[in-house]
Amino acid sequence: MRYSKSIIFTALLSLALSAAAQDSWDDEQWEGGWGTEQEQGIDVYGYVEAAIGGRLESSPYHKRLSIAEPRLQLGFDERWQDITWTAKADGWYDGFDETWHGQIRELNAQFTVFENTDIKVGRQVLTWGTGDYLFLNDLFPKDWQSFFVGRDQEYLKAPSDALRVTSYFDGFNIDFVWSPEFDHDNYVRGERISYFNPFSGQLTGDDPSVEFIEPTRDEYALRLFRNHNGVEYAVYGYDGFTKSPEAVTENFQPTFGRLTVVGASVRMTLGPGLVNTEVANYNRHNAADHWRALVGYQQELWTRFTGGFQAYIEKGDAQTRTVLTTRLTWRDERDDLNLSLFAFVSPNQNDGYLRPTFDYRIDDYWSFSGGFNLFFRERPETFFGQFTENNNAYLRMRYAF
Repeated sequence: MRYSKSIIFTALLSLALSAAAQDSWDDEQWEGGWGTEQEQGIDVYGYVEAAIGGRLESSPYHKRLSIAEPRLQLGFDERWQDITWTAKADGWYDGFDETWHGQIRELNAQFTVFENTDIKVGRQVLTWGTGDYLFLNDLFPKDWQSFFVGRDQEYLKAPSDALRVTSYFDGFNIDFVWSPEFDHDNYVRGERISYFNPFSGQLTGDDPSVEFIEPTRDEYALRLFRNHNGVEYAVYGYDGFTKSPEAVTENFQPTFGRLTVVGASVRMTLGPGLVNTEVANYNRHNAADHWRALVGYQQELWTRFTGGFQAYIEKGDAQTRTVLTTRLTWRDERDDLNLSLFAFVSPNQNDGYLRPTFDYRIDDYWSFSGGFNLFFRERPETFFGQFTENNNAYLRMRYAF
């Protein structure tokens, strides 16, 4: 019998908070602390932002406009009875599809039990791993459509409804995440960004006739980690599904295939910089396994100018893909202006993606951001090559409070 996500989380949250409250509850807290909390009120923070952007050339699949949206984000963090409550929500008008949208990005409770275990339950943004824009063991949902049209990079990480339990021990630490329902990526599927459809063998835009079949079971993720003499070690496990529809049903409808991932990472200082390595084995049920691996290095090249490099390889039964990345970042002396270039290049598939950006802080409240999403290719069926019709520029203005 399958229960809805809301029922599961209501029951789980109630039980967890009751247990935490019983551990910390006393009459003095009720008599002396309750009035103080009410007088202080809730500290709300957030921002108002306007974004505008367009494609650099006309596309046969979409209009020239790529992003046009006013956005409001509100959030708060409040601590009561040894429990930290966090909420964050967005509301915006999307000028591309001319509709209003809303999203709860965070709505969770955090508390400690047994003196060594932190629990976080509810809607939250999850992440781990060592890659810079390359995700091997991070199988939590991403929003690639937001990333490719110029929204703030915080929106690359999509929220999950999950229970996260982190326990700390002398020899190692454990991170366990349970998602009661499958959370897929906000993957590119044509309605905003055109892509290469392997079933039709050509580039395509939005096709309402294509129905994506979603799994109806939960996901699990596990991380064992420790820091020893300045070296960070971690091993990972995941049991769930691919985050984009890479399989087909018996009726030839695109769906999300079963996926089990096991991996490891190491991060440490090396000379004047930081080096990281990460590997992952992907076991796609009813398909051949494949490996992913990366090595990265970053350091300050000179004052206020940093550079990073990554080499990534993905090896499957049929093909091998290699990707090299570079991140160059410069900031001025007052840290008001930040210029960055992130570049992806695949030497063996001859495609790539350039992401130059700037951020300028006028004062403590006002800021401007902007940049480009530039794709290039030799063939349209490669990963970055399929997006060349979507090259765009964007600008954002934000007032934070």
